[in-house]
Amino acid sequence: MANDEADSSQDSPANSQPLIDTSHALRHSGAPPPSFTLLSTSMTRLATRTASSPETSIWRDIPEVVFRSHLVELEKRTNAVPLDAQVFPLPETGSKIAGKYVLPVHVEQQLADDFAFLSAVDEGAQSVAAACIEERASEGRITVRFASLDGVGGEGVVRALEEIGEALTVSSHPQDDSTPCPSRSEAQQRKNDQTTALFTHILHLHTLRLLARLRSQKWSKPKYLSKQHKKPLFRDFANLLHRVQFLYAKREAQNRRVVETLVEALSTIYTNFETTAPSSSDEFDALKELVSASYDFCLDVRIREFVERLERSVSNSTPTSQVASTIKTVRQIEKIGAYLRIAKALVETSRAYPELFRRKPGLEFLTPYQPVPTEIAYEEWAKSCHVHAEVTMVVFYELRAQRTRDEGEGERKEPRVMGTSKYHCYLCYLFLKHQGRFPPVNTHGRLYDQWTIPDLEEYGMEVRERMREVVRKVDAEVVRETVDLGGGEAEVRWRAEPMTSRQNLLLWEEGGGV
Repeated sequence: MANDEADSSQDSPANSQPLIDTSHALRHSGAPPPSFTLLSTSMTRLATRTASSPETSIWRDIPEVVFRSHLVELEKRTNAVPLDAQVFPLPETGSKIAGKYVLPVHVEQQLADDFAFLSAVDEGAQSVAAACIEERASEGRITVRFASLDGVGGEGVVRALEEIGEALTVSSHPQDDSTPCPSRSEAQQRKNDQTTALFTHILHLHTLRLLARLRSQKWSKPKYLSKQHKKPLFRDFANLLHRVQFLYAKREAQNRRVVETLVEALSTIYTNFETTAPSSSDEFDALKELVSASYDFCLDVRIREFVERLERSVSNSTPTSQVASTIKTVRQIEKIGAYLRIAKALVETSRAYPELFRRKPGLEFLTPYQPVPTEIAYEEWAKSCHVHAEVTMVVFYELRAQRTRDEGEGERKEPRVMGTSKYHCYLCYLFLKHQGRFPPVNTHGRLYDQWTIPDLEEYGMEVRERMREVVRKVDAEVVRETVDLGGGEAEVRWRAEPMTSRQNLLLWEEGGGV
């Protein structure tokens, strides 16, 4: 299992966990209601295997059983982590292509990432979401298209995302009818109020998800995590504080004390949150304070410099368990502070590009694919393969482009990038790298062999051949990676299981982005 606070295997009972109806909570200004309406995730799914014969299958050249056996062999030799976590720069966009779009490509990427993050309200692998932004400038709006392993949804989640979209339409207008010519201070206050309102919406939607990230004593741990015994996050601050003393020389005692004071102050806020009355207005206010303080903590230049020192201290070596734990604590604080960062970024984007937010965003949710049985797996309990969100999204746009070509329709303004709520797994990274429609922008490097690609009869020749080429190239990389390890099963290249997502808040510049 990946080393994130709520990751799960794809065949775990998490796949049947319900979503949370928070639509009514968004209309409350105080505490969230004492209970949530639980919604079933059962839904119609698309058939994953419809190719009528081996000759029309994407697995014609490399049978899936062979492909999967290569995956399992690589897992055995690498502790299922064949690649270090990485972030990749966005490719350059030519001026001719860029001129067709309102949003710069890096803004499109950030917007897609943020919507994907917001839609992933549940815990575990099934909640990993992907999102793409389609510009519809002539209509004064964008369409956000979502995909996930089990589908993004539940009426409450959809309604909450709609209300967030409505808030962006409001925030795209720097003035209201009652103040047609606001002063600079009035305009700033309006922007602050809009950000606060959106932040409140987001926290209501993600209250339970935040409790899970905090590993809070208020959080009811789902059954599939019952064997995990991680302590609450606030207890990790002692180790974080302990690490500070090792990174500053004696002559830097003043700087060290400042960092220690900042860590202690945030630790106090996290600890105090655990003592607030459940489901009260005090609890929700304390949660807002905790997230806001986490955001400020990550933007403080002294904390950023401390984390840089921490990372440099292990740049050429494997970190000790204590240092690794400290880094993970920082990453968790980043994720928690990101909820305010997202609210600020969304308001900034809607104001910078109001022509795309005159009307509320359209939301489209792709139907997920059925899991398919397998008898080849790294783990004995693994009995089925799944189509990951990134693959579902690519297949949708490939089939839509195919229909556009076949029907002679005009050229569409397609998304240039795909956002995700977590980093790409190893196979999704390779798939995107070789498929070519969307650039992979990151990977956590973990290999999940319960991964597959839809094998569809409706693929035309061009799409089918492209998918076959992707299978060949991904398989070739997997085999090459295994061969490069050398002979003998005893030679295992071990990597620690990675955190599967990051928010990189320590790199965020307010008003400027990452």
